[in-house]
Amino acid sequence: MNFCEAQRPRPKSSGVRAALLVLLALLMVVAALLTATDIHADEPDDAPTTTNGASLASPFAALSNQAAAPALGFAATFSSELSGRVYVWSRGRLRPVSHARVSTGTTLVRTDENGRFDFQPGERTGQLSIVHPGYDVVRRPIYFDQSVIVLRSLVVRAIYVPFARIDRDDVQRYIHELVDADLINAVVLDIKDEAGQVAPFAATETVRRLGAHSTAKFSSVPNFLQELGDKGVYRIGRIVTFLDPWFAAWHPADALHNLQGGTFTDASGQGWASPFSWNARRYNIEIGVAAAAYVEEIQYDYVRLPYEPHLLERRLESDRIASINRFAQEAGEALHLAGVAVSFDTFGVVSTAGNDQGIGQSVPGVASHIDYVSPMVYPSGWQAGSFGLAYPPEHPGSVVRQNVQATVDLIVEDGAALVRPWLQDFTDYQSRGLHYNAERVHAQIEAASQAGGIGFMLWDPSLQYQRDALERALQLHWTPQP
Repeated sequence: MNFCEAQRPRPKSSGVRAALLVLLALLMVVAALLTATDIHADEPDDAPTTTNGASLASPFAALSNQAAAPALGFAATFSSELSGRVYVWSRGRLRPVSHARVSTGTTLVRTDENGRFDFQPGERTGQLSIVHPGYDVVRRPIYFDQSVIVLRSLVVRAIYVPFARIDRDDVQRYIHELVDADLINAVVLDIKDEAGQVAPFAATETVRRLGAHSTAKFSSVPNFLQELGDKGVYRIGRIVTFLDPWFAAWHPADALHNLQGGTFTDASGQGWASPFSWNARRYNIEIGVAAAAYVEEIQYDYVRLPYEPHLLERRLESDRIASINRFAQEAGEALHLAGVAVSFDTFGVVSTAGNDQGIGQSVPGVASHIDYVSPMVYPSGWQAGSFGLAYPPEHPGSVVRQNVQATVDLIVEDGAALVRPWLQDFTDYQSRGLHYNAERVHAQIEAASQAGGIGFMLWDPSLQYQRDALERALQLHWTPQP
């Protein structure tokens, strides 16, 4: 029997909070050991079996296994089955977790209603990963035939760091400073940017063949990510997905087209890969799998059709939604197999409009395949009259509260994604140009916590984040997950 709590270190906190965490961990260990004394004792003969996904048939299975191996452990041959249970500490006791995604790198299963998972001897690899929304990702070697694992809750407090600045020493020092002060516990960094450039450490064979890997200095970034991981920072790799002028130029057949049949370009003159194309979807999934050893989560942005007119592939709403949902399913399977969480960025308006707004996004459609839906709720993005407000940027708390709540209400399936919004930490770009000070940023964070969100991410490519807002976020209560 093997017992473990999710083992990644936590960011530095105050002495009182640290002491409380230690006490809680000790209580969890005692409770888990009492629970796990005989893992089969109270299990009825007709207990539901673990639901196995179609992972072995996945075209990404081999790739996911290769990507996961450096991060998870070693390969071995086993003669016995592996069984285990997954728990969380909730309302003063250990409770089983259903629907958690458990992977050995070759096989992906989901825990049953008792928190149980099972793998046949041939499905074992000596590695195990567990992904469940609202909890830290577990990736570890597994030595025993039976295991009890207690997940640790995760409320992300993240900032965004742009592609062109992540390799700078001053930026890396700035992030370390925020982490060491416990102002953030997560960071979002670009793996693939709006120009289609891919960080060298995530460049696949196809990326290199196209010349899409960045030639910028990135040699310090893998080590920087390792330093953050050693501090317990939750690392999120952002991939700009179907906005990809580089891929569109090299693969015009897999790009979106204008009404005349030529390559479509948006208002900025940029080409887009087609979500209807298997090659375009696979390209972005493979990049995510290649980055899996460096991050805990892959976040897909621009996972949609462009909203500009004159698009040949606009098609019916049902077709648009089906293409994005299909990508969510494919990406979710491949990346969960590789041992990382998956999130999608969505337009906030999709949560309130009652339709896909022509771009193919459906919150309930993607939520069953991924771990987090991240509506971009920026108050400056809403027109006058939205939510009954004459000038939405002047009411950041109201905008975020109503939009996050609307997004939460759309996700009803057990085990589906949680809502973790993108919030505004930059100057209002509408007519009044309001300065987004700490009070306005805090109002958004507080509203997200009150509306059923779980954590937040701040967007400011200038990296002038409001420290006071980050500090006040430590005092907020986030809805505990069952």
